Amino acid sequence: MEAILLLVHPNDLEKLILQVTSPQDVLDSADIIEHVWLGSAWDTLNKTLNTENAPKQSLQYVIQAEHPLSDRNIGRAVHYNTVVRVAEIHQALQTITVDAVKTHYQYLVTQTTQQAVEQELNLAELKLIYLQLQDLYRDATRQNLAVLSVIVDAIHPQKLI
Repeated sequence: MEAILLLVHPNDLEKLILQVTSPQDVLDSADIIEHVWLGSAWDTLNKTLNTENAPKQSLQYVIQAEHPLSDRNIGRAVHYNTVVRVAEIHQALQTITVDAVKTHYQYLVTQTTQQAVEQELNLAELKLIYLQLQDLYRDATRQNLAVLSVIVDAIHPQKLI
């Protein structure tokens, strides 16, 4: 599964709720303001941010957003966070440093000597994605935007490339 987070104006979110019929419709929407592609690393980052030892438990919906976009035809692949939830997540993300993400990731992953190099590459990717996640939520909060999450087997955003 791959994930992408999208920023959209709340009025456009309402339009998407009423009109889209598939996750691809969301990805191809002209209403998308900004996006961050998390790829398949989203699950590891999500687990890292939501471990028992993580500083904030309010990050439950940081990647897989809280509300399903529609129960009609889309299924459970597309979710959204309201502007209020986005602001809460932004505040929580600002309290977590990249070093804290590293510490929690290392807590989750047991390493052998052979796996150490691969884990360092994964950690570097997680750090980069985490910084992009912080920036996305900061921008969303500043502009009063909603965040959409699309989590599907293969993401093909024709208009985002």
